[in-house]
Amino acid sequence: MLKPYKLLIKRCYSSKPWTFKEATAWQLSFNQSHIPKDNISISFSRSSGPGGQNVNKVSTKVDLRLALSKANSWLPDYAIENLKKATQLRKSKDNEIIITSDKTRSQAKNIQDCYEKLTSIIKESVAVAKEPDQATLLRVEQL
Repeated sequence: MLKPYKLLIKRCYSSKPWTFKEATAWQLSFNQSHIPKDNISISFSRSSGPGGQNVNKVSTKVDLRLALSKANSWLPDYAIENLKKATQLRKSKDNEIIITSDKTRSQAKNIQDCYEKLTSIIKESVAVAKEPDQATLLRVEQL
């Protein structure tokens, strides 16, 4: 008996940075629902800080990890490279971005906060500098 073949369609992006217009359009359309859940792992631990007995009993701190090795199907290659080079991000040895939140006493709100942080980090990594206009180029040439 023959097994049916699956047709896999991947959204692969080139490694060439986009134009300012393309990057801006992608940033405006991107939101946290575009992040595949199989690229994310979430773990919980006890939070520090105020909260009385709640801190000792409930694991509300959230650690969200994004595997960059699996992100090439939905994220441009140059954005992945920007994320790998970023020094302000916590990263694991396996090229995972680690985002932590213990802002609130609610696990669900901390998960939402992590997703919001991740979304803004991804949008920043896709950003492309705007091309200088003619007036700016003329002014630079005159210097």
